[in-house]
Amino acid sequence: MSTAQSLSNQNVYGVTYATVDGSGIHFESELAIQLSDGTLTTLRMPTHLSERQAIQQLVCGRQAC
Repeated sequence: MSTAQSLSNQNVYGVTYATVDGSGIHFESELAIQLSDGTLTTLRMPTHLSERQAIQQLVCGRQAC
């Protein structure tokens, strides 16, 4: 069974965290995978540009963060 087939049989979610501080907005994304034994594992992944732009617009509006 390939990794893709294995993941398609699992509950997989993309999670992105956004933090705003004095130097701007920071993003951290991960893939959360619930394994068949009920445990949860996470893998770091890059945040997609469109997702960063949408979150920045929501959090900051038209102003720069």
